Amino acid sequence: MVLFHFSFFAHYSLAETVDHIVAVVNEKVITLTDLRIAETFCLYDEEIDPGAENIHQLFLEMMIDQKLVVLLAGAEAVEKEEVDSFQDKIIEKMGSEELEKKLEEFGLDRDDLREYIRDKIIYQKIIKRRFGQGVIVSLEEIEDFYKGRYVPSQKEMEVEPKPMMEILKEIESTIKQEKAKSNVEDWIKNLKTQADILIYLKN
Repeated sequence: MVLFHFSFFAHYSLAETVDHIVAVVNEKVITLTDLRIAETFCLYDEEIDPGAENIHQLFLEMMIDQKLVVLLAGAEAVEKEEVDSFQDKIIEKMGSEELEKKLEEFGLDRDDLREYIRDKIIYQKIIKRRFGQGVIVSLEEIEDFYKGRYVPSQKEMEVEPKPMMEILKEIESTIKQEKAKSNVEDWIKNLKTQADILIYLKN
């Protein structure tokens, strides 16, 4: 059973010291601090546009989805090198000094951050295992995309559309990504029917 308890979700800052529960997934808690850590250390930059509206809620939804998938879809082995690689990307984006500063503000060390990274990698591997292969795109779908989306978008920008055969692979790749994303969303939506989820969005 899925239960959502919504109230207003205010903006917060790193200076905020009061922690509270923002969600519970099958008795596993997600706190405001967990949410702040995910945002501060760019854990979902690949999935969430930084310029999106309601970004805090999007991060929370991503964390709920991740926890749900990891709890219900089984474990995946994670190698030290995989965590190292992900952490290196964070350091490259933030800078080592800024990383250490933010870790100190949260009272964390790098090993603590690695646990958050590890959970993210497990989620990614589960999704890849289930949906990384087997998405089929028909020629009809490619033609529909070309005529219905690509050509109009080019004309709107006053650009001459390329012949379909020149961009066949790009169109196919885009359709595959969209179908895979839709499949993942449908699967997670189904998982939510098997879970107890409480969401608390506090002032």
